[in-house]
Amino acid sequence: MRFLFFLNMKITFFLLLFIQISTFAQNSKAKELLEKANKASSERKFDDALVLTLKAIEKDSNFAEAHFRAGQLFEGKLNQTKAVAAYNKAMSLKPDEITFNQAFIYTGSRALKAGDYEKALKNLSFAVKNVNESLPLYKQLRKQITNCDFALEAVKNKSIIEPKAVAGLENFAAYCYFPVLTADAQTLIFTARSESNDDNLFVSNLKNGQWQAPKSISNKINTAANEGTCSVSADGHTLVYTTCNGKDSFGSCDLYLSKKVGEDWSEPINLGLGVNSPDWESQPALSNDGRTLYFVSDRKNGFGRKDIYISFLGDDGIWTKAENLGTEVNTPYDDISPFIHANGKTLFFASDGHVGMGGLDIFFTETITPQTSNFKTGHSWKKPENLGYPINTAADQVAMFITIDGKRAFYTFDDKKRNVIYEFNVPENLFKRFKKADFLKGIVQDAITKKFVSANIELYDLKTNTLLQKLSSDPITGEYTAVLPNGSQFALYVNKEKYFFKSLSFDYTQDKANAGKKIDVLLEPIRTNVVERLNNIFFDSGKADLKPESTVELNKIITLLKNNTSLKIEISGHTDDVGSDQTNLVLSQKRAAAVTYFLQQNGIDINRLVAVGFGETKPIMANSSEENRQINRRIEMKIL
Repeated sequence: MRFLFFLNMKITFFLLLFIQISTFAQNSKAKELLEKANKASSERKFDDALVLTLKAIEKDSNFAEAHFRAGQLFEGKLNQTKAVAAYNKAMSLKPDEITFNQAFIYTGSRALKAGDYEKALKNLSFAVKNVNESLPLYKQLRKQITNCDFALEAVKNKSIIEPKAVAGLENFAAYCYFPVLTADAQTLIFTARSESNDDNLFVSNLKNGQWQAPKSISNKINTAANEGTCSVSADGHTLVYTTCNGKDSFGSCDLYLSKKVGEDWSEPINLGLGVNSPDWESQPALSNDGRTLYFVSDRKNGFGRKDIYISFLGDDGIWTKAENLGTEVNTPYDDISPFIHANGKTLFFASDGHVGMGGLDIFFTETITPQTSNFKTGHSWKKPENLGYPINTAADQVAMFITIDGKRAFYTFDDKKRNVIYEFNVPENLFKRFKKADFLKGIVQDAITKKFVSANIELYDLKTNTLLQKLSSDPITGEYTAVLPNGSQFALYVNKEKYFFKSLSFDYTQDKANAGKKIDVLLEPIRTNVVERLNNIFFDSGKADLKPESTVELNKIITLLKNNTSLKIEISGHTDDVGSDQTNLVLSQKRAAAVTYFLQQNGIDINRLVAVGFGETKPIMANSSEENRQINRRIEMKIL
């Protein structure tokens, strides 16, 4: 028995020795193959190097260095799947190997792109510890780690959205993108690509709650060149879009403008060198009145690869020299696809430079100094905010359009096979983060002939006496559309030479739900005995001191009288029935006198002015409600 025990021990010893010798021989062969692979790589014979490396792995499946080398070679061949698999195997065999840092960087970056944020954070955190802080790579890794941290938190606090393809457009074309809508959300314009890779603009109208079959927007706009990524003014009558290598082009892609009159679009014109350059310009975003333009360019001297710029339309019809929005918005990376919401303050855009989910995300920011029609840029923006998950994901989110009421969002979903236009209801947590707007539309007519009139329309913020929008009614249809943002008190003026101006007043100091208003305007030709209500002359209750909000309207009267030097006017004051007859009569007289005094102090001859107070004697409505009383409290103007 003792002999057998020692015999067995001896046999076991020789078996272990044989295994160790065999393993050593195998590793030696694998190392030899890897050395040959490295030599082939140095000679740029990468296919041979890969074959030799894979043979080394066949000889020793636990050869970490060979798996790492295979990962590098697959990475060089742009075979991401096999590169990730090889790198993962190498890291699993030697999880703390500093020389494998490329594997940690590559797999971490791919995991971030795939939305596997925990794995990405783990691998990138290991990698960054082994990179010199002075290198650009260190900054890149820190940025990716920050994105991982943000994404993990964003997923925990996700919004609830239910995207669905826009009914009626699902099967129109394989590639549909960059949807925009008019203020009333009745017209949708988008870009579609044909099978021959020709991009054109198409329009669909909403009828009875259904989007109609899209049709080419115009033969004047769609040509043999590529047209796309458009923006439209609130009324749908001013269109700016991109054409690449089109006529009159200054560079590869330029921005062009077309006007709609009636049902016809004008011949497009290049926006000129104030906007366009020899470089690439695209992705326009128009303000409500079509007089402020945001767009993207990769021109030199920007802050990043692609930056967002702004230009204004002057009264001379020329666009001002475009200015970069600055580093609060633009980053050293891509900042693209601007969309200025109807509220005139909130700018949405896509960026891979701000902290996000890993690729291009949608952000929003607001002007600190509002952009206005007096062409002052301001350049003050709040720090951009990420819209969060799942509006943003690990995939690229390129552009989004939000309706005037802030309730619905439209965007393009790319499933790698086709691009489809989707919409979703804006989640409550985003809905609360920016101001909404309302819209006013109607037609302008001559009060006597009922002919449609092309009038100039101006929207003023009475709190700041600032001109916000300038637009015109259609000369053929008389149609107009104006946007009323929440947050202030507004005066809308409809003006035309040889007519009285029409004054409308809207109080949006408190947020109001968007319902849309329809107000048709009858402009009175200047003639005697016509009475016009002045809706934007304001006094404190029971007082006759003009409030600052009255300044815009008073200046309108001054302009009217200076342009028509033969006119004499009567300013009349009216009250409701609250208080005694005598008190109301005196108050109305004082208020009328306050208006004429202001006009006199600003250059109008006193002999052209008459002030009269009627008290409560001429009500428009029965004084049966506060709403009716408010209508009866008024200042009127009559030509004598």
